Amino acid sequence: MLTPTLATVPLPVGAIRDDADPAADFAAQKRFTPWTSAWNVTGMPAVSLPLHTSPEGLPIGMMLAARPAEEELLVSLAAQIEAALPWKDRHPPLW
Repeated sequence: MLTPTLATVPLPVGAIRDDADPAADFAAQKRFTPWTSAWNVTGMPAVSLPLHTSPEGLPIGMMLAARPAEEELLVSLAAQIEAALPWKDRHPPLW
């Protein structure tokens, strides 16, 4: 399965945190990461790859997910994608 990693571009640390209202905090987290949650909760294999960059230079991730016990498939596919589109030298502007 292929999905975006996040629902928006990366946000500043703490941008969606709401200590005063835990329910609102959790709702904001679900809106920010609607696709990755299912894989985090179930423990099924998934990988997020930085395949694009926002106009501000922030990484835009795509999540590849697989069936249980298909980690080898994901690692192999990720390696092939990185070989075709290397990202090791790409960094956000403030890095």
